[in-house]
Amino acid sequence: MPWPATPDHPCSRRVVGFASVGSPNKRWQRGKASLPLAALGLVSAVVLAACGGGTPGSSSSSPGGADHTVVYAFGVAGTKGKVAQTQHDTPTPIHGISGSVVQIATSNSTTYALTSSGTVYAWGVASLDELGNGTAPAYTSTAEKVDFPSGVRITKLANPMPFDAAMAIDATGDLWAWGLNGEHDLCEASPSLIPRPTKVDLSQVTLATGARTHSLVYAKGTLYACGNGANGQLGTGDTTSVTKPTPVIGLPKGKVKALTSSWGGSGALMESGAYYDWGYNRTGQLGVGSTADSPFPDHVILPSAVTQVFQGGSGPDNGQTQAILTNGSQWAWGSGRWGQLGNQSTGNEHLPVQITLPNGANAASVASGGYASYAVDTSGGLWAWGRNNDGQLGTGRTEPLRRTPVQLHITARQVSSTAQNVAVLSGS
Repeated sequence: MPWPATPDHPCSRRVVGFASVGSPNKRWQRGKASLPLAALGLVSAVVLAACGGGTPGSSSSSPGGADHTVVYAFGVAGTKGKVAQTQHDTPTPIHGISGSVVQIATSNSTTYALTSSGTVYAWGVASLDELGNGTAPAYTSTAEKVDFPSGVRITKLANPMPFDAAMAIDATGDLWAWGLNGEHDLCEASPSLIPRPTKVDLSQVTLATGARTHSLVYAKGTLYACGNGANGQLGTGDTTSVTKPTPVIGLPKGKVKALTSSWGGSGALMESGAYYDWGYNRTGQLGVGSTADSPFPDHVILPSAVTQVFQGGSGPDNGQTQAILTNGSQWAWGSGRWGQLGNQSTGNEHLPVQITLPNGANAASVASGGYASYAVDTSGGLWAWGRNNDGQLGTGRTEPLRRTPVQLHITARQVSSTAQNVAVLSGS
């Protein structure tokens, strides 16, 4: 359903101006707040905007034009040698998608869109079979259909995706994977390149995520990990790598509600609202007060239950987490070198700090890429902050970084980012 366009609603504004930060933030120290910091907001590399009447330049539509969705992209996908790509400093429509898009997801190199009919489209760097259709062009800016076997209807994308690869869940609970499988991060012993979607040997799958060279899959009530475990990101108690799905150990009893992952890191949100993370921790991205890696899940202490969480990080020099709690507050921790924590600082935070969006906005969802963070507020406003060297803030400006959130010119429902690539979906 279209959101109503009222004088105070973002859908009625052609351009949303930049906002200033004015609300204090708090640092969480295992039960007590301390030094005030400044406000922040978040936006992610892929955004889902929803305003009535469609959008000019729509890249996808249903028969008769009654349903319009547009996927936007900005920033730049992960480079592969001398691959020539277009950098977008502002949200730019992606063409080639047919149908109404219901979910978007990114990897470091490629972006994916799922339509209401269960069809998946892909675009970006494709030299390692990321398109999943048997072709491997160096780069494509136009979306191409992923080639699933006849009768397969996809209902959910892994978000984020494994680096240079992809995973998707179908209507029967089967998991499909394609792209680079160099370190068995697609839960397959071989081959190293999978040109078309291949069914993974797991059933009743409900959640999946991946990053760098590892992935997490929740199936039949058990959380499994696959791939490289050098930083403890598999959660198996050591730093060994595995070629087949291996259970994560150390989580409490109960259902896993959501999964998230980053370069060398993993996280699981329990149905109880407790959040656990493990793996790489050099910038404090585990949020437990130290910088030691952990091969076991650690409980991140926050003042109330978590409703949504997203890990960011694309390399050893970054890594940050954004979260929303049941009381509506927003928290962040980890790397802040490029302002991606949104607290007017460029320092790291080893414990969660509270973040406040400008002008009284409240975050509905959060995301984080390699060096930048994002948020969609409850009115559909899209916010971004952090490093901007590749246009990943989407502001069209040349400033190298922003320590506080800036609101973009579009309305959003979803956002996803992995490295420096960002995508946005708008629709009615």
